[in-house]
Amino acid sequence: MTVGFWHEEAQRALRAATSAVTGRRAADAAEINALVHARADLYHQMARITELLVGGRPVAEEANRATATLILGRHGQNLTRLYVGLRAAAVLDEHLAPAPAVTAGPARSLRRAADALGVIGDIIAGHLPFKRRPGTPEGRAIRAGGGVQGALADLARLTVEAVRLDGRLPAWLNRGGPLAHTYRSAAEAARWTSNSRLGLAAAQLVAAAKFEPGLRELDTARSPLRPAPAVDTVDTAIAAIRAARTWLWLHPDQVTGVHLQIGTQLGLAVHVLTAGKNPDMIGGWRQAAIAAADLQATPANGPAQDAAAEISEALRWTRSLLNLPAQEHVHQQARNPERLVSEMRLMAATLHRGLRAAVRHCNLFVRADAILHRPAGSLVYRAAPRWRPATTNDDLVRDLSRALWQTIGQNAQGDTTAMIARVLATPPRLQAVSRPADVARQSLNPGRAPDDLAGPDLRHAGNGHLTRRAVQPSTPVGGSEAVEEGGGPLSGDISID
Repeated sequence: MTVGFWHEEAQRALRAATSAVTGRRAADAAEINALVHARADLYHQMARITELLVGGRPVAEEANRATATLILGRHGQNLTRLYVGLRAAAVLDEHLAPAPAVTAGPARSLRRAADALGVIGDIIAGHLPFKRRPGTPEGRAIRAGGGVQGALADLARLTVEAVRLDGRLPAWLNRGGPLAHTYRSAAEAARWTSNSRLGLAAAQLVAAAKFEPGLRELDTARSPLRPAPAVDTVDTAIAAIRAARTWLWLHPDQVTGVHLQIGTQLGLAVHVLTAGKNPDMIGGWRQAAIAAADLQATPANGPAQDAAAEISEALRWTRSLLNLPAQEHVHQQARNPERLVSEMRLMAATLHRGLRAAVRHCNLFVRADAILHRPAGSLVYRAAPRWRPATTNDDLVRDLSRALWQTIGQNAQGDTTAMIARVLATPPRLQAVSRPADVARQSLNPGRAPDDLAGPDLRHAGNGHLTRRAVQPSTPVGGSEAVEEGGGPLSGDISID
């Protein structure tokens, strides 16, 4: 299940809890305990997701409600205000008894919302390991800022729902008698949240990211399976592509010619399926498929073979939609096949990275000059084909690198960090590819080894050697929201190696 699925689940559960507490009072202490604990977990999970998205805590110190009130009263710094408000709202003033399992009522709905947010945090954390470099292309894209603004806006929408619920909790908790005194601090916490400017900060974040794409399609990728599961829907196709892509990203030295060939063929099939009669949309993938077809490589084995089988199954299903009978019902069968376009842009980034590793490890071969030999007893000389390890200066390698860059560059101006950020920062809709002249400038220049094959953090020293160059870190969140006033920026710079 994707982040979008769990976001909708949390939103439904929050609205159900709000409806359940409106116009009625708590049944007993067990129900109150369960709801108060679920409420604290809800705000904790939202603060955790914020930390994951921006790469750390926007504010180093823990803020109590008094400090949070001052920070929430500031202008601007909406991300900082949101985070401080979430942390303060999650504080329990008194230690309450462990919450029992409640099977009905607002406590159950609020627990569902907190659990859904916990799953969202786990999905994001799977791509962004704690204090480690991201291990997936999605993680690299998020660290470069792709989709972060939209994801924060989605979180802010849930915050608005939670604040609306807190506005109704004091009346729900007002049972009178000894319970009123026992849970007075819980009522005060809810009253503080609803009267604070947390809801305003969240609403301003939503407005600022009105047209920004988010991370609703983000999901955890399974490992490649043997045998590869059958692909019969766009969801199973995406699952197969993600499984293969994630494994290949984690093991770039295992990328072989078969991955490059079927991967580019899949990209071509997807774009033929979605581009209709617009030939410009398929230019990059077509050139990549032609170049990859002429490469030879050592055969894949083990998990690398399983990854190739996953891609092959997705390719088989996509090609089946190109047949005339299937094309008449493509929208019913595929259910928004444009979702595959953004998946293939990440696949192109993975293949581009794997191409560099394959050339570096001499796993790819190109045709060399043929040798003439005469069989015994024959008067005719025959040309025997020869193969040699591919290098970065070979035309096939340069053409394949340039074509893959064309599918993912999108005006990245040769900066691989900016390129990978745009993969998630661009909504899954059809767009025109870069002009060939721009792509040529972005990719390979005749007469020297290409920067994009050498890596984004390398430059040519002019003497035939590569030297390390500084890479400007990408700010995950625009508007300096990830930096506390007077402090340093959060860690989160990336390099694609």
